[in-house]
Amino acid sequence: MNDTTATVEAMRLRALQAMSPAKRLSLALGWSQSVRELTRSSLHQQHPELLPQELHRLLAERLLGKELASKAYGPLLGHG
Repeated sequence: MNDTTATVEAMRLRALQAMSPAKRLSLALGWSQSVRELTRSSLHQQHPELLPQELHRLLAERLLGKELASKAYGPLLGHG
C-alpha cells in the first residue's frame, strides 16, 4: 500500500539525499526506537500479565524472529 504520490516521494528522497550521513543515521535510529516502543506497547496491551523481563523477551522475538531471539535470550517461557 502506497499513499504517497510519485512527486512527493521524489521530494522526500531528495531531502534525504541532501542530509548528512549523520543526520540520516539519526533519523533511522529514531524510527527504529519508535518501532520498538510501539511494539512494546502493543505487546503490553495484549499481555498485561507479563513481567518486564518476559515482555522484553517477547519483544526480542517480534523484532529478531524466533530463532535469533531464542539464541540470544533463551526460550520464551510459557508462550511457545
